[in-house]
Amino acid sequence: MGKINLDSLILYDNIRQDDIVNAAVKILNEFDFHEYIAYMETEYYLIQRKLLERTEHLDIPGTYWQNYICRLIAESENRFSLMSEKGKPDENIRLIAIREMEELKKLYHVDWQRIGTIFHAVSESVCAMRQKRGQKTRWDQRDAVRLALEGKTNQKSADKLKEYYEQYGCGIFERYQAFVWDDALIGVVNYDKITFDQLIGYHRQKEALIENTECFLKEYPANNALLHGDRGTGKSSCVKALLNQFKGSKLKLISLNKNHVNQLYRIIEAIADRGCKFIIFIDDLSFEDTEIGYKQFKSIIDGGIEAQPSNVLIYVTSNRRNIIKETWKDRGDSAEVHTNDGMQERLSLSDRFGLSITFPSPDQEAYLNIVRGIAEREKLKIDESVLIEEALRWDIRQKGRSGRAARQFINYIHGKSMNEQKENKD
Repeated sequence: MGKINLDSLILYDNIRQDDIVNAAVKILNEFDFHEYIAYMETEYYLIQRKLLERTEHLDIPGTYWQNYICRLIAESENRFSLMSEKGKPDENIRLIAIREMEELKKLYHVDWQRIGTIFHAVSESVCAMRQKRGQKTRWDQRDAVRLALEGKTNQKSADKLKEYYEQYGCGIFERYQAFVWDDALIGVVNYDKITFDQLIGYHRQKEALIENTECFLKEYPANNALLHGDRGTGKSSCVKALLNQFKGSKLKLISLNKNHVNQLYRIIEAIADRGCKFIIFIDDLSFEDTEIGYKQFKSIIDGGIEAQPSNVLIYVTSNRRNIIKETWKDRGDSAEVHTNDGMQERLSLSDRFGLSITFPSPDQEAYLNIVRGIAEREKLKIDESVLIEEALRWDIRQKGRSGRAARQFINYIHGKSMNEQKENKD
């Protein structure tokens, strides 16, 4: 099989330091020296236990070992992967990457079945077990790494990896599409998979948001966006649906709590020099008239000395068109001498969003269309006249029409229908 020299890995240092890889190389190099390695049985089974523990996704149609090596390469943050992510690889770094392909391909092509015979565990070896495609995988994505490692030449392998990083990113941004901020970026595995097709109505609003985001991804001029309007009308869902709309691109969504708005500079600094496109999403944002935190937020959006990076947009949802609470006192008699100046100061935050999209509550006809659409999509077996009658009753009880109310009504009527069917059978 040939000796594997991990010390020669300069770029892929994460692989050189990986405990599973080091344990495996210890066995492989000993096997290459002489085939009597039965005394290393403890290390052999330790590798399998750790490999099974760390296999989270069925990413490629190969073995558990091959999947693990592909994962380490895909998530590696090094000069080659980072520069490739930005589409600007340095020729010297590329040459180093080509050289390192030799050792990486040796690791990928390890013949674990041959080694397993020494431990009398060919069929039971986790390393040699082939994986089957699951329902929720990144099969098409990570499989490109497998194809790169199976390239005929090291140069072709390196070039294919360069294309992979350029398309999908590297490190934590290769692994996750959505993030939350808690003093650091934390990847979200099970983010909301909602699509625009599931959001019935609001065609003009959806088109405006999609068009702005599309321009952003194409590196055309795009605007920060404020989605405002009545509660439950789908503002937040529209922002989250962008990840599915542009699936396969390098679009990432970072969800930020209002309490962390003062850390926006830290977040932007962490992502400004990356090759991915980031939407910082602040949901349900509003400031009381006594709060002063909006001033810092306002300077970040437009007006601060530090320019907003070209790979970052800020999308905000709010139930208020004017994010800062305004009272009658602001419009009438107050202690402030220049009342109009104070009011303009409060209103100026909303004006700094280049794109403002309004989501009004649906009228009765639009509300019933949403109900019909959800019922049809979920193949709810109920007479339409009964559906409409029940929906109107629900509307009266809930005192407010919205897409959220329609969704909640369908949950109610669906559960009620299933319960009645079961009782009839009994």
